[in-house]
Amino acid sequence: MECPARDITQAPAFGPWQADARRLVQALLRRYLARYWYRAAQGAGGLGDLFVTVEEVGAELEVGSAAPPVDLPPLETLQTQIVDLRGRLQQRLDGQPDLPAAAIAQQGELSSAALELVTVLAILEGSPGLLRICTFAWADFAVKQPTAGFMVELLADDEGHRADLEDALAPDAPLRRLKLIQLGEDRRWQPATPLLLRPMFVPDAVRRCLAGRPILDEAYPPAAVSLERQGPGPKDLVIPDPIRFGRILGPLAQGRDPTPALLIGPPGSGRRTLARAYALAAKRPLLCINPSALPWELEPFEAQLTAALRDGLLMGALVMIRCEPLGDRQDRRGGALARALRAFRLPIVLSADNQSVAHIAALVPEARALPFDEPPTPTRTRLYAQLLETHGFEVPPGQIMSLADTYKLRPGDLDRALRDVRVETGQTEALDTVRFDQAIRRQIRTSLADLATHTSTSQTWDDLIINEEQRATLMEILAHARFRTRVFEEWGFARKLGSKGRGLSCMFSGPPGTGKTMSAALIAKELGLDMYQVDLSRIVDKYVGETEKNLARLFDEASRVPVVLLFDEADSLFAKRTKVESSNDRYANLEVNFLLQRMEAYEGISVLTTNLGTGIDQAFKRRLRFRLHFDLPKEDERLKLWQSMVPPGLAVAEDLDWPGLARQWEMSGALIRNAMVRAAFLAAAQDTPLTTALLHQAARSELIEMGRLGSGTGKGAALL
Repeated sequence: MECPARDITQAPAFGPWQADARRLVQALLRRYLARYWYRAAQGAGGLGDLFVTVEEVGAELEVGSAAPPVDLPPLETLQTQIVDLRGRLQQRLDGQPDLPAAAIAQQGELSSAALELVTVLAILEGSPGLLRICTFAWADFAVKQPTAGFMVELLADDEGHRADLEDALAPDAPLRRLKLIQLGEDRRWQPATPLLLRPMFVPDAVRRCLAGRPILDEAYPPAAVSLERQGPGPKDLVIPDPIRFGRILGPLAQGRDPTPALLIGPPGSGRRTLARAYALAAKRPLLCINPSALPWELEPFEAQLTAALRDGLLMGALVMIRCEPLGDRQDRRGGALARALRAFRLPIVLSADNQSVAHIAALVPEARALPFDEPPTPTRTRLYAQLLETHGFEVPPGQIMSLADTYKLRPGDLDRALRDVRVETGQTEALDTVRFDQAIRRQIRTSLADLATHTSTSQTWDDLIINEEQRATLMEILAHARFRTRVFEEWGFARKLGSKGRGLSCMFSGPPGTGKTMSAALIAKELGLDMYQVDLSRIVDKYVGETEKNLARLFDEASRVPVVLLFDEADSLFAKRTKVESSNDRYANLEVNFLLQRMEAYEGISVLTTNLGTGIDQAFKRRLRFRLHFDLPKEDERLKLWQSMVPPGLAVAEDLDWPGLARQWEMSGALIRNAMVRAAFLAAAQDTPLTTALLHQAARSELIEMGRLGSGTGKGAALL
């Protein structure tokens, strides 16, 4: 069925059609009373639910006859009025296809019996006076809602018409499948209420739609449902493959092809913007549903999801559902989503990220996949130019190309960053690149907050005491980072390497406190980059596959802007693969294999530090561009370390024996720093300058606490 591309939220209200529909309801109620007067008569005494009168027995069993006590026209006259009113209503529907009732009938594929049933029930529920007459008609004032049986008897002309009405109330019929009407339960008929005795009602959204008023039904949880009516069209967007996307999304949005589309990409990649563009091009609004904001419990989740889908149907909207939170195979809400999609045949776009797409594709196998691949630099440059112009920034083409090469941002991230810059800078036309960089870094810091910790250092290269060979290697790492574009792009090495080997990965090994982490922080500081120390406690998960998901998200987020990733104590994550002797070994090896693949594909800067270089898998070492070992400092280096640790405000004894300290205590830079701070507190407590004795005492205490000093003292007692 071709679904019309019409936003029925803008349709005219009832007008004359509403008046005729109300007259029809009044005529139906008069006919009902003429037919079933004996029920009303027994209820007049107020005890109709406690006994059955002789008149009702006679009438139901067709024995005897009596006239109704109310002065009503003959049944033949009432039937003629009903037929005439139905004809006039149908003529109005045929002549005004934009009437809400006509749109609902077409959107929901309703029969004439189903449309009349939902329309009459909506009019009754919208009129307290008519509902009071209904309670008189069905002779039970304790019942406040019409039952299915009452509605069938009210509308039915004959047995054939009655059968059509009962068919319209079947569970798989459009009225119930699309939640245009809902049936309740009557406790007096527990455990199961017969169909015709079940109370029924029209949801508020359907009644508002029939009245031409705004449709969104319930007070959905915040951020669960949103309606979008404005935005650029497909021709105004930079789309990597417009032919492929247009071939699928165009017919879907126009209602010519009901097959769902599955947009695959990370948040901010432009999936919602693209779906909205095609919806607006087809003159539809876009209704976005975020299942993560709906209730977690299965029953209320399914109820609100189907209500939102029904609202999308009533609006004639293109519906977009974010499926990322439903990508877990253990989450039963994914099955509820699949059931709801089978019930509603309307234009639907699903969105999923790379981690959840496999499960979503299995739930909705008919969906057509549209992956949002990483755009090439020329396409990204055009996208940057468009968004910069949209936000009113005038940037030279060369600078736009540089921004696109430096920041591999998704459209959503770039749009948010430019909005932040615009708010901070006002109406200036030139782009403040410093504020732009700060805005992007704030985004990355937020997205990486649950996986890594942002770190910085106030130290300088003068504070790093290492030998010349190690310093030369660090300078080579800096040169590699600074001139990667020239070597890979301008000189053509990128074609030789392909997609692998373009990242800058380093391993710093050596005993604790020898300067590994400090070197990584200084590299980041020198390059003007943020450094994130990966929190392995948040990465490693006991459940199978979760560690890989966390690592994938870490690398995906880090690849958007230049950052330095620091894997401290990396041997716990990059350990050697073992012989498979159990399922645990197999899954552990899968994690290592995944890390190998992501590290090789990652184009950023990553630094691995380890105390035991032999514990790292050999395959990792082959993929590392630099491997630098930090030894314990030699005597001359220890002398520089002791002297460099003295701050300007610390008073030092004139006869302090720096060479003796360096010669006697074989300590790393971190231990020397700790000993210096410890000695400073001792000096403060004694109100004296820093002396050789205090430094010897502090150094000895540090080594004893580290377990590296026995009962003796001095160099010979240090357990190295």
